[in-house]
Amino acid sequence: MKYILSFLLGFSLCSANGTEGQYFVVKKQWEGIEREYLMFLPEQYEASESELFPVVFGLHGYTGTASGFEKETTKGMNLLAENEGIVLVYPQGSHFNSIDQGEPWFISSWNDVVTNAQQKPNHPRKCELDRDEYPRPPECGEFNFCAWTSCYDDLGFLKSIITDVSANYRVDEKRRYMIGMSNGGAMSYRFSCLYPELLSATAIVGSTVPISNSCNRKSKLPLLIIYGSADITTPANGSPSIDGFFYEPASVLFHTWAGNMECSDKVIKSNLKHTKDKGINCIARRECEFSGNEAQVCEIPGGGHYWPGQNESVGFCSEPLQKDIVKSASVCEKGYGSINWGNEMIWDFLRKHKKG
Repeated sequence: MKYILSFLLGFSLCSANGTEGQYFVVKKQWEGIEREYLMFLPEQYEASESELFPVVFGLHGYTGTASGFEKETTKGMNLLAENEGIVLVYPQGSHFNSIDQGEPWFISSWNDVVTNAQQKPNHPRKCELDRDEYPRPPECGEFNFCAWTSCYDDLGFLKSIITDVSANYRVDEKRRYMIGMSNGGAMSYRFSCLYPELLSATAIVGSTVPISNSCNRKSKLPLLIIYGSADITTPANGSPSIDGFFYEPASVLFHTWAGNMECSDKVIKSNLKHTKDKGINCIARRECEFSGNEAQVCEIPGGGHYWPGQNESVGFCSEPLQKDIVKSASVCEKGYGSINWGNEMIWDFLRKHKKG
C-alpha cells in the first residue's frame, strides 16, 4: 500500500481561541479512495528540534466531522494541546451524502466491525424489530438488519495513520493515546482491543459496543470509560436506546476489560482532575498483572450523550479546513476562551500512562 500524504490547507494560527500552533489537513489514499485527517502541532513543537511529544488520536461520532470533534464536541481540544504540549490527530470517518426531509445530510461513521456483524446465534438481539433505519453506506454489500456504520477497513486506516504520524513527526511512541465519542468511542474501544501494543491508554465517552460484544482478548492497556446517567442514545445500563438498539452496559465493559488485564477484583473509588468539584462518580480496578495498569469508569450524574464539559450533543459542524468534503454541515462556532474541564479530566487519566 502506497501512502500519499499532502498538506492541503496549512498552518491555521487560531488566535481566536488562544492557540498558536499549526492546524492542517493531511490527505491519504486508502482502499482506493481519498481519506483525510487533521493534525495540530502545538507551538512548543516548532520551538523544539529534538523533543518528543505525546500524541492523542481523537475520533468523532456518527455523522460528525474531524473539525467538529475538535471545536464543538470537546469544546476546543487544541487549547489543551497548546497548554500541555500535545500533538493531536483527528481522523475523518468515511462519508457520503444522503437526503433527509428534502435536505442534504452528511453521513460519516466508523466501522468497528462488530456493529455490522451478523447476529450471533443464542446471543441477545442487537436491535429491536422497530428500530430506526439509517442510510446505508454505498460501499456496503451485505448489510444486516441491525447494521448502520461504514463498511471500509477503518481499523487498518487508523493503524496506518498511527504509522504515518509516528514516522513523520516527533511523537513519543511510548505516549500514544486514543479518545473517542459515541461511534468514535466504540471504534476506539475496538481498536484498543485488537491493537493494544500501539497505544498507551484509551478513553471512550458516551459510547459502547453492541450488546454481548465486549473485548475478550488479554490486554495491558489502561482504559477510561465515561458516560452520562441520563444518556438515552447509548444507555449505559443495557436498556434499549431511543432509536431501538441495545448496547453493552458500561459496567460489563469495565469489569471485562479489568479482567482481561488480570486486575484485582477490588473496586475502589477514584478521582481525576475536576471529578470532585463536578460531582462525577469514578471507580477503578487496579493491582493488575502489569504494574500501573488500570480500568476506570466514571458516571456523570444527569449527564446525557455528550462530552464531559458539554451540555449538548454536538460535533456535526465543519470548519474551513474541511470545506472540500463537508458541504452540508453547519459552520463551527468561533471557539472557546478557556480549556474545557472535561478535556483536563481525560488528559489527567491518559498522561499517567506510558509504555514501559
